[in-house]
Amino acid sequence: MTPMVFVLTLMGQTWSAGPDGIPVPQIELFNQPTTPFTAPGRLFSIEVPPGWAPALKKHDPDTVEIQAISRPGNAVLQIRRMAVPRGAHPRQLLLNALDRRLKKLPSFKMASKRDLTLAGYQAASVTGSYLYQGNVQYPLVLEEVYLVTGSEAFVLHFECFEPAAADLATELNKLYTTFQPRPGSGAEGPFVPKEPGEAMPNPNTLPF
Repeated sequence: MTPMVFVLTLMGQTWSAGPDGIPVPQIELFNQPTTPFTAPGRLFSIEVPPGWAPALKKHDPDTVEIQAISRPGNAVLQIRRMAVPRGAHPRQLLLNALDRRLKKLPSFKMASKRDLTLAGYQAASVTGSYLYQGNVQYPLVLEEVYLVTGSEAFVLHFECFEPAAADLATELNKLYTTFQPRPGSGAEGPFVPKEPGEAMPNPNTLPF
């Protein structure tokens, strides 16, 4: 059966049915294909939307950033692999992150936390907001997703300038839904070097 396709106009923008029937704007960005990416060491694979690019940290092979290089809001999805004891639960990682780091961010406000499934594994997520370096003119939203796969865990940390968050929701969802830890196939790369001096986020000072 051919799926039903609908088109509507909202605020001067033409929209059409996207994945799972969710309307997406008919603009060039959303009509471009994603780019498959496999991290070095086969840590994970993911589909990178247009306007985003992977970046590696020279001294941290367990961390890869997917940077929104030509999208609004200085957005980044940082994916970090870490060793955990067998039997660890995603909720434990979430609570540990809240106590050790997130609650200490300037004016941090937690919006939600929940259990979910990601890539077929148990996961947990927390969303919230804070003021970057305490600046009320630069509020950031963040989401962290914690995924445990035996003796490894993956932490997906997303941040962006709060006013831009809604514009990035579809792309972020694409990143989440295509994330696969330890894929069995796929060529590694390509990636771009991480630019020095970037201030947000800094995993060396904000450990998971």
